[in-house]
Amino acid sequence: MKDLSVNLLLEFPEEHRVERVLWIDPGMRGLYAIDIRDANALPEFYQAEEIEKMRDAGEWRVVENDPWLLALADENISEVYRDKRDSAWETIRPLIFDQPAIFDAIARSEAVKRGMEESGVTKQTIYRFLRRYWQRGMTPNALLPDYARCGGLGKDKSVSEKKRGRIPDRDDLGVNVTSEMRQLFRAVATKKFITNSQLDFRGAYDELIADNFCERVINEHTGQQELVPQKDIPSLRQFRYWYEKDNDVFRLDRIRRTPRVYDKDMRAILGSSTAETVGPASRYQIDATIADVYLVSRYDRTMIVGRPVLYILIDVFSRMITGVYVGLEGPSWVSAMMALTNAVTSKVAYCRQFGVDIQDADWPCQAMPDVLLGDKGEIAGKTIETLIKNYQVHVENAAPYHADWKGIVEQRFRLLPARFKAFTPGFVAPDYQERGARDYRLDATLDIDQFTRIILYCILYYNNQHPLSEYEKSPDMIADRVPEIPCELWEWGVAHRSGSLRAFAPEKVQLSLMPSDDATVTATGIRYATCFYTCEKAMEEHWFERARQKGRWKVRISYDPRHMDEIYLHEDVKRGKFIPCTLTEKSRHHRGRMLWEILQVNGEERRSQRNHEPQALRGRINLNEKIKGIVNEAEAMRSEAPPPSGSARQRIGNIRENRSKESQENRKREAFRMLPPGEEAPGTAAVLPFPKTKETDDYRLPGIADIMRGQREDQGDDDHGG
Repeated sequence: MKDLSVNLLLEFPEEHRVERVLWIDPGMRGLYAIDIRDANALPEFYQAEEIEKMRDAGEWRVVENDPWLLALADENISEVYRDKRDSAWETIRPLIFDQPAIFDAIARSEAVKRGMEESGVTKQTIYRFLRRYWQRGMTPNALLPDYARCGGLGKDKSVSEKKRGRIPDRDDLGVNVTSEMRQLFRAVATKKFITNSQLDFRGAYDELIADNFCERVINEHTGQQELVPQKDIPSLRQFRYWYEKDNDVFRLDRIRRTPRVYDKDMRAILGSSTAETVGPASRYQIDATIADVYLVSRYDRTMIVGRPVLYILIDVFSRMITGVYVGLEGPSWVSAMMALTNAVTSKVAYCRQFGVDIQDADWPCQAMPDVLLGDKGEIAGKTIETLIKNYQVHVENAAPYHADWKGIVEQRFRLLPARFKAFTPGFVAPDYQERGARDYRLDATLDIDQFTRIILYCILYYNNQHPLSEYEKSPDMIADRVPEIPCELWEWGVAHRSGSLRAFAPEKVQLSLMPSDDATVTATGIRYATCFYTCEKAMEEHWFERARQKGRWKVRISYDPRHMDEIYLHEDVKRGKFIPCTLTEKSRHHRGRMLWEILQVNGEERRSQRNHEPQALRGRINLNEKIKGIVNEAEAMRSEAPPPSGSARQRIGNIRENRSKESQENRKREAFRMLPPGEEAPGTAAVLPFPKTKETDDYRLPGIADIMRGQREDQGDDDHGG
């Protein structure tokens, strides 16, 4: 009986009775209780042995919900009710504190008589006040009158000839809605209104009147039938009233909007993300958004590359932004893992890449979370198994159309642009694409590195200076006067809640979370994404010579899409060994570039080639036509020429002699001359041929060296000079 307390409710299921404990003997010999539902009940004493015996037999159990326990503020109680309560309280107050005598029938009878004399009220009234006080929770508010239970609250009024409800603001008084009309209302609501999302409420009312309260009448002017509403029809107000009264409007609205949309935009939000955490790094939320700013390429600043994707990880406990990724690839698992990698590594070196110098204390987050909540499409499937198995992270996925489950990180996406949108060219304003609005894409000025630098400065401001207006601080936080600043909350949480955070070797985390793919070993290097790489292992084992001589093959690599100067060859996957491979000179123009930029450049080159393809096709067609024309001309000349004399053997045997004659003619035609054609220079010397030894036939066409040598021979100049 020691676990029982005053005011506790005990339910006796078999007897359908609930009793309230009024008093417990300090010596644990027994207790007084009263039935809270019996209109004539009085306190009854139970021996301790009796109570324990009934408990062991399962005859009673504790009731958690008290039907009479009401949390009422005095300002919400009418003055009339308060006066009656206070009057009843003054009547019984001298009696109720005389415990346990007031619970005994004889002593209570004497006390009631004294109360009658002092207050001037009847015996029945005092007993009614005492019973109400004991049954309803033993508080002054238990004596409030029950006027709220009077009348027909919640019951429909009976139908009569008299018009119910407010007086309409028109000549006719309207009609009373009957049960048959209500059935018609429900039919229109369930068969037409909720099944057609394009039909508004007035449209549903029009359908109701057209189908049930109209007559077909011949129009005297047109001779056609028309629908004419009857005189006594329900109004739109009545239709709306009974629609809301007879239907679960929230359930119907959920069907009308579709459950996914309703649960995302219309459902109640009662939970608190902070309540699910123990301390810093207990739970992270991750999400992505497409930033409302257009960027230019680092390769060509006249080329607009679109809007970047921004990934953010938030620590739920402290609201600290623990990781970030800015890229030009769409939201994906690769980008999510890059953001998570950033969250578990030091930010000093990362910020230095973009010209932002910080200390570890400025961004002290490099811990692996216990729980990660994100979108199903980005952190689901086999690709996330590495994170789960290697680092014991529990992964949770928000259901489709439930971005509000990640409310904290969603709020950051609204906060960060507020810091930079006023100063950033290319930012998409709300009037974008409205008629007459400026095309903000043409204002693009920043590249991806510059935009990342802006985001980093915004994050540093948010983490270290931004006050959280609606943060739910615990009592110990209030006692320690912890400022509502993310960095301050993080440091306090590490010291008082989480303790030592889970940390892993940054390079191991990076390599295990990097995306993997197949690369190709070629004669010019290890090719991936049109870039070529090399490493010591490949050079020592003559991979590139083998690829040229015996053919190409695939190797497994990991890569960081933010920085493609290196890829990592999987040497021994079971032991987690990787070999870094660097860019070759052939791909030196891609140094310092992201994967997206490299693919973008390659795409532009392919697009340029495709755009040039019609012109190239036209050139090839015209070239073929010219070749065919020349061939046709030669064939026509061959057919017009006289038939060759001599046998085929003789013709072949004269090739060298014919070639010599043709060469002589070509030399004359190809010789450089300063005189007009046909005019000979004075004193031209005759050409004397030198005796030559017999040579074998050579049917090769003369090269430029042969032509120049022949010219020197024609002009009397030999190799020794003259």
